[in-house]
Amino acid sequence: MKLQKMIYRHDGKIIKLVCAVNLFYHGGEFTFCGNAIPDNTLELNDCEAEGEEFEGMLKDLTCSSCINFIKYVKEFK
Repeated sequence: MKLQKMIYRHDGKIIKLVCAVNLFYHGGEFTFCGNAIPDNTLELNDCEAEGEEFEGMLKDLTCSSCINFIKYVKEFK
């Protein structure tokens, strides 16, 4: 699973989360929670990517929106 560290500004605080990369939509340029990885900046969009994508596992995710999306998709089995 491809993961991406993301930085978010929420209520004036900086939060760092690990999101899942959506490889099925626009060639992996978005996270499962819907944020564009290469285009967002903290100054304009309140989020931005930190570093490069990396390989990881579901247990490495810290973004609750990405986790919830994956759980939702798993229910289709």
